Amino acid sequence: MSTNVVALKAGGQIAGIVPQTIEEVFRLAKCISVTGLAPQGMNTPEQITVAIMTGLEIGLPPMFAIQKIAVINGRPSIWGDAVPALLWSNGFKLREWIEGADNDRVAHCEVTRPDGTKIERTYSVKQAIKAGLWQTQEKVKRKSKEGGYYEKDNDSPWFRFQERMLPMRARGYACRDGAADALSGLYIAEELQQPPMRDVTPAKAALEIPDFEDEPVVPVAEEPDEPISDADGFIAKLKDDIEFCTSAEDLAEVSEANAGMIARLPEAKRKAAEQMLKEAAE
Repeated sequence: MSTNVVALKAGGQIAGIVPQTIEEVFRLAKCISVTGLAPQGMNTPEQITVAIMTGLEIGLPPMFAIQKIAVINGRPSIWGDAVPALLWSNGFKLREWIEGADNDRVAHCEVTRPDGTKIERTYSVKQAIKAGLWQTQEKVKRKSKEGGYYEKDNDSPWFRFQERMLPMRARGYACRDGAADALSGLYIAEELQQPPMRDVTPAKAALEIPDFEDEPVVPVAEEPDEPISDADGFIAKLKDDIEFCTSAEDLAEVSEANAGMIARLPEAKRKAAEQMLKEAAE
């Protein structure tokens, strides 16, 4: 009877798995999807495949890519904390600082290319306020599925992480302008994140038209809304938005935000969009 035992050897170099073909990428994506280790928003092997392929194109290994590639509003992007690692590995230098205080704060980011060229960009609190990003309220108003409104804690990153978001904006501008070859044109995910939408609908009383009994009312025919030119593209975008919803409140926001566009779809496409929302709510 043979008693040969293969001894375990120590000292081997650890290396990550890097797929070489699209079939290997998809196989790896399915494995990650089954384990449930993919981050929120990557719910299918196809989405994970896109993240892995995007990462490979800019030099990120697969497991790092699925953690640092984000899909915001249907657009692949890279989380800001992965940008320094990517730039440093390509010979770039990065310097960041903040000047001023309170609403006079200005975030600076300076990128030094391998040839010594320096590119500096800034982003200030005043710019964030003008862009409607700056959040100071602890509670925000959201519309419920039933049609009413309720308040919830403000979870916008522009409220919770103001000191982080300012430098991220400056970093996004500087790195996309000064290191476009390393980023391949990817946006930084923090740039694409938007604060919760605020209800700016005027009060009902402000919309009421006074009754002038002496003036004849002449009906004015409303012009029909122009149909959407790319109905298929809108349907695909709506499907992605629905997939990223994690609660009934998120789905209600998506439905409300797209109601006007859905009404402009051809009848068959409109019914398909309404059915997608209905099934997601069940």
